[in-house]
Amino acid sequence: MKRFLTIAAVLLFLSGILWANSATKSSKGTDALLRADSDFAAATAEKGLEGFGSFLADDAATLRPNKPVISGKESVIAAWTPLLNNHTLSITWKPMTAAISSSGDLGFTVGSYEITKTEEKGKQVVATGKYVTIWRKQHDGSWKVVFDTGVTDLTAEAPKSN
Repeated sequence: MKRFLTIAAVLLFLSGILWANSATKSSKGTDALLRADSDFAAATAEKGLEGFGSFLADDAATLRPNKPVISGKESVIAAWTPLLNNHTLSITWKPMTAAISSSGDLGFTVGSYEITKTEEKGKQVVATGKYVTIWRKQHDGSWKVVFDTGVTDLTAEAPKSN
């Protein structure tokens, strides 16, 4: 099952351009998905783990470096606990684009995020990255996260002196 989720996630991500081209072009649908992602970020900022968890489907999954696929809502929440419970860190994200499948029940958002760490002397260090989140429409019309992962931007290296 874990291998299947990994393969499915990679295929969905790599086929995103093709999927976007064949996806429903309804701005109403993609606007709703972008709004869901923005609401997800706001709920996480305001309520921490509780807000974060409220947007996850029961079968949510994520990928993290050097770890097996993390599956299930509680396991995904546990993976995020160190970040969201660390008072020296904060995370914000913003969706940039969205697409919805022609069936209207699956969609994805792609965006950017920032993690800010406040060090002991008050200095702030910011790490940035990109993410992809796959959403499934619920029976009540809301969207829930079924898969979420991201990549951290590499920091620029200082020029080497000769």
